[in-house]
Amino acid sequence: MKQLTIYQLILIKCAVILLILGLPACEGTKCTEENRYEKVSVDLKVERLEDQLSDLKDVDDVLRLFQQNRVMADYFLDANQYPNDTILAKRLFRLLQQPSIDTLMMDTKSYYSDFDQNVKELTSAYQFIKSNYPNQEVPKIQTIITGFYNDMYISDSLIVIGLDYFSGENGRYFPNDIPRYIVKRYMKESLAPIVLSFVSNEFNLADQTHGTLLADMVNLGKSYYFVEQALPCKADSLIIGYSSKEMEAVLKNQEVIWANLIENELLYETSHYLKNKIIGERPNIAEISENCPGRVGGWIGWQIVRRYMDQNPDVSFTDLMAERDAHKMFQQSGYKPRNIND
Repeated sequence: MKQLTIYQLILIKCAVILLILGLPACEGTKCTEENRYEKVSVDLKVERLEDQLSDLKDVDDVLRLFQQNRVMADYFLDANQYPNDTILAKRLFRLLQQPSIDTLMMDTKSYYSDFDQNVKELTSAYQFIKSNYPNQEVPKIQTIITGFYNDMYISDSLIVIGLDYFSGENGRYFPNDIPRYIVKRYMKESLAPIVLSFVSNEFNLADQTHGTLLADMVNLGKSYYFVEQALPCKADSLIIGYSSKEMEAVLKNQEVIWANLIENELLYETSHYLKNKIIGERPNIAEISENCPGRVGGWIGWQIVRRYMDQNPDVSFTDLMAERDAHKMFQQSGYKPRNIND
């Protein structure tokens, strides 16, 4: 057996702690995977539209903003659902005059005053995507603050991000349509993973034939794996949106969670109601345990996909994304969860 140096042992110990707690890299270590594709040419253009909103003087200025950003106006602000732009422009201008919007703008701009790390992560992610899909277009990124009107719009050519939705609990106002347990994980460290989880849908050919919980779990697992490969330095907790406590709970109780799914014959369940209990948004899954976080089915699916790739080294990343047979992947993964204890 190959002997490990003291430094290697320290790194391994650090990695285990990170995996359990979902924390940033240990001091003195550096993610060596971050610049794997730095030679891949990517020109990621970013436009901060919230700065332009602060300079709008009248409705005509708003109309010009719409014309200069037609896709954003039509699909992020839903201008194409109005008889004409003027109606929406008047509403937006009135909104921008509200004192609460000034506060929201100030809080969000302060929180995102340094957007460089987000740009760096998204640029690195698109370098990875381009290395696997050379013909893939690199979209333009626009950020905006609209008083929680919309959170995100994604297409091949444009991604619009409502930064006010992604400030977590760092401001004085929160969106009314999102539960607080979700709001708290929508922060700037999670912005790139959230964006890329939606981007992955373009490449992730999902298993839509079986309709089972297992298929849904693996489909979600492929999405998390996509983000993991695009952002190799990002902690698992930030990719899936778990707190360190929730991350620790699933790692320590993998066998219990898996046994619950098997004993209750849920893997091949097709009821949307029952499936949603395991993969849907919930503060916890009380049917398993009060300490079991919601969406745990997606996390299990992620572990199945990881195991499948470990067991099948000849399967490329693009092969994985194109694979539709979730049940075959599960069978070939040989997934057998083991608890990680203190």
